[in-house]
Amino acid sequence: MKKAHLLALTTSYPLHPGGSAGVFVQSLYRRLSDRYAIDVVCPADTKVAQTSFDDFTAANIRVHAVRYAPKAWRVLAQQAGGVVLSVKRAPWRAFFLPALLGALFWRCLMRAGDADLIHANWTVCGVMAGIVGRLRRKPVITTLRGSDVARAEHSWLDRAILALAVRTSVTVICVSEAMAERARRQFPHRAADIHACLNGVDEAFFRIVRAPSDGNTLRVLAVGNLIRLKGFDVLIEAVARARCREQVQVCIVGDGVEENALRALAVARGVAASFEFAGRLSVADMPERFAGADVFVLSSHSEGRPNVVVEALASGLPVIATDLEGVRGMVVDGDTGWLIPSGDADRLAAALDQADADRAELCRRGERAREIANTQLGTWAETAQAYDTLFRAALESNEKGHPSCAG
Repeated sequence: MKKAHLLALTTSYPLHPGGSAGVFVQSLYRRLSDRYAIDVVCPADTKVAQTSFDDFTAANIRVHAVRYAPKAWRVLAQQAGGVVLSVKRAPWRAFFLPALLGALFWRCLMRAGDADLIHANWTVCGVMAGIVGRLRRKPVITTLRGSDVARAEHSWLDRAILALAVRTSVTVICVSEAMAERARRQFPHRAADIHACLNGVDEAFFRIVRAPSDGNTLRVLAVGNLIRLKGFDVLIEAVARARCREQVQVCIVGDGVEENALRALAVARGVAASFEFAGRLSVADMPERFAGADVFVLSSHSEGRPNVVVEALASGLPVIATDLEGVRGMVVDGDTGWLIPSGDADRLAAALDQADADRAELCRRGERAREIANTQLGTWAETAQAYDTLFRAALESNEKGHPSCAG
């Protein structure tokens, strides 16, 4: 049976082994590649030599890396925090934004002729894919992520982009049920076309056997891009204020523009010895990091449905997390972890102290975390099945001659 041809448009996608930009997008397509022939259109980075190449993780995935600037200047996308934060950090990069969007749009338009379905990640890609879908008469499905909806609440431009992406997509997918409900309230006339498909977790995390703690050290793991949005400065401040600061050892996995500032803050607060900045690690290396921790901390100020929390729970790690909408449904305060207000270093310090003081309770919350993960959190294979169901429905509707977008 011939595979349906899926054209994927995204601003983040791993272009090299060990790459972390858009790894959750790659994880989804890897699980769909046995059912679809997939062409991924994304921006090139400063290392890409070829414009088209086979994905290094799965057959049936072809990556088309779009060059939009001289090699050394391709820093607008594929960076920590995405395009928006890249421009905020260096406003001169906005000069390349028309070139980036134009190049992505043109490549998508050229590849769409052979596609049966277009899948866009994030709203800007949704708008471009929606226009291409109308021109090529192809159905378009757009996945919204936490940053899309969060920015739309504070910016008229982002609201307009979100509205256009929803309007030109036959189906809209959100990565959390809370986000889907918010989108349905905002676009009631499209409520039936808005669905929640939760990001999955690699099966390897469910198989983790946790290394026992010596009881004297509280091993803390935190993962994310080193940008202000992730709130690692709050974690450093919390460790400095904690009574158990001498027992805490924190491993931060990730890289980004704030690394030097965070290291300097740890030195200034007298806790530099408590922190290991491990840098960016490959996906294959992450289960070992989770296995060697006692508690996971998410100190972000904003998130959609963070994959790292899903991975922590599947690993049997209790989680101390910011009380965010996309986290609340996974982390239950007093059961699988602790929920604290955004930016509250004192409450985070208190949670660390409690975790250190009562190791039996910490262990119990970890066991509950894995129970919840086993019953309520799915694998990437299950996520791919949910996407496949929506993709097949869109293809069937298109074959029957229904309009390729809602209008």
